[in-house]
Amino acid sequence: MNHPQDNLTESLRRWRVTPPADPDFRPRVWQRIRIRARASWTGYLRAHSAAWSLAAVVVLGAAAYTGHVAADTRARADREALVVTYLVDLDPRVQAVLKPAAP
Repeated sequence: MNHPQDNLTESLRRWRVTPPADPDFRPRVWQRIRIRARASWTGYLRAHSAAWSLAAVVVLGAAAYTGHVAADTRARADREALVVTYLVDLDPRVQAVLKPAAP
């Protein structure tokens, strides 16, 4: 859809942005760098406390869930071993079918 007489395209091609130069730009940048360099670890944590709190809650929640699943799996395995051992001790004929798992 290129039209040879497209005024908008020609205007955009000639358009240039020339912002005025700021003589204080470089000193302000270095001042901000010096301020950030002097910031302490506690100041950083105070400024980002919400994000770090959320991260801590997520990590603790994931650890708690993983621990619960591992404990539940272990408890089920221990219960199964106890049931097999109990049944084998109760009826020697079951020994042929059920064998206690090695600890």
